[in-house]
Amino acid sequence: MSRVSMLADLLERAYRGSRYHCLRLALRGVDEPTARWKPPHYKGYPWMHGSILEIAFRAAGDKHMLHSVAFGDGSLTWEQLQQCFEQEGGDLRSALKLADAGHEQILAILHQLTDSALAQKVPYYHGRRLPAEEIFLLAIEHDIYHAGQIWYVRCLVEGMPG
Repeated sequence: MSRVSMLADLLERAYRGSRYHCLRLALRGVDEPTARWKPPHYKGYPWMHGSILEIAFRAAGDKHMLHSVAFGDGSLTWEQLQQCFEQEGGDLRSALKLADAGHEQILAILHQLTDSALAQKVPYYHGRRLPAEEIFLLAIEHDIYHAGQIWYVRCLVEGMPG
């Protein structure tokens, strides 16, 4: 199996192909009130409050940002993504639509590469450069990380009395 094929398989598994740990599975069955629930005590990134909706938006947006920085012109901003998300409704359905588009976008870029091209360095945040393969590995890890966060918040919500 080629490295490109292996990465494509792992991207798919992390996003929607695993029966256990993928991002889309973690979001299946989440209703809007559950998606918007915020934990009473949350200390994380300053731009988040710990809701499933925020986590889903962050997971969705990161693939768009990685694509822009590493394989595009780097002009996309989180503010632009937030505006697009809000124009689509700012709800879980909008986050899923953004996530699906980002996933397809990053897969399309990967399928254009060869195994040898994966070693070539591409732009990354803060002026750094990483091998292209590392960008795809980051996207895989990011989906799994956020899937775990979503399951945890779901357990908090579903475990609340009443």
